[in-house]
Amino acid sequence: METTPPEADDRPLAGFRVLDLSRALAGPHCTGLLADLGAAVTKVEDPRGGDETRSWGPPFHGTESTYFLAVNRSRRSLAVDLKDAECLELVLDLASGADVVVENFRPGVAARLGLGFAELRVRNPGLVYASISAYGQDGPGRDEAGYDLIVQATGGLMSVTGDPEGGAVKAGVAQADIIAGTNAAVAIVGALLARERMVSRGGTPRGEYLDVALFDGQVSLMGYHLVGHLVSGRVPGRTGNRFPFIVPYQSFGAADGDLVVAVPNERLWRAFATVIGRADLLADARYGDNAARVRNRDSLVPQIEATMRERGVAEWLASFREAGIPCGPINDVAQVARSEYVAGRGLLHEVEGHAAGPVRIPGQPWRSGLPGERAPLPAPGRPPRLGEHSVEVMREAGWNDERVAAVLARGAAVSG
Repeated sequence: METTPPEADDRPLAGFRVLDLSRALAGPHCTGLLADLGAAVTKVEDPRGGDETRSWGPPFHGTESTYFLAVNRSRRSLAVDLKDAECLELVLDLASGADVVVENFRPGVAARLGLGFAELRVRNPGLVYASISAYGQDGPGRDEAGYDLIVQATGGLMSVTGDPEGGAVKAGVAQADIIAGTNAAVAIVGALLARERMVSRGGTPRGEYLDVALFDGQVSLMGYHLVGHLVSGRVPGRTGNRFPFIVPYQSFGAADGDLVVAVPNERLWRAFATVIGRADLLADARYGDNAARVRNRDSLVPQIEATMRERGVAEWLASFREAGIPCGPINDVAQVARSEYVAGRGLLHEVEGHAAGPVRIPGQPWRSGLPGERAPLPAPGRPPRLGEHSVEVMREAGWNDERVAAVLARGAAVSG
């Protein structure tokens, strides 16, 4: 499977090798970002079904989970049993030649398998090793299992998500996992940069251990809520689509649907009141500045809501945009997939090689270079079948055909 452009690859991590011992979302999201930067990623999976997300569905693309396809771009799949001595030695050899290892076992499991940082850095002193877990490698939650749902709850996000009259609601995407994976990728790039700087100064490359917790990411995400509580003593609650610090900054119902509007300063407030035909609000001292509007939200917002119902979404959006007021429709996923923004930014890429036919997946979520000066964006590599590259990796490690056949025959590895 080709995971880099056919021309010389000058992406920042081209030439760096990543051994991906992770599954589900946080780890694979992290290694996908590293692959976008040019790293060669080899994913190690259990031969008995592989990454658990391979079975998450429906929907499926043929027999392949769309969840797995969405996350596991641009990598090879090696499916081997880590409890098999010969397969473990293969993975240890890969780790010895890797720049980065990413794992998201429960704390202590990697070490018990012989794949912990303490063991691997003896073989590879320059290794950057990232462990992703629910609550970190130390502290009172170290041994607790935790998926995205659990940490959205314990980290406070669910307590501020949802309508005031309803119960706590989780975010519609697994953002605790995604934030942890992004944090891990940033930390890994930083550690690699520090290592390369050390080498450039004539030193010996030294690796680093990175402890990345989903919970830590949630605490960081809750920053302004936490600081507000620590200063005021208030416990923030659910505000639905409203923002507790700005009014108006929320969704509104129009005559034929819903839209969102953001009015974060006084210039835009004057423009907003004029556009909706309520210039009288500008003369009302109760709404004289944002702090006043926040205090008097309950009297102001119903007036705006009544006015917004008088016209349709498209008409409001056109008027707001003409006045420079941030706004947008509330799109469903189908509308996002067809969006001119998605097409204009080239956010979806068609990849081939699947039994059920081509499939479109997201790729690199940023653009390098000024508009008009950018090189074509490399398309992501096709998400691999389970064990698709097992034989390829074994042969690269120097295994002969008899040895490969033997490990496949006893079920310690599978080949896709």
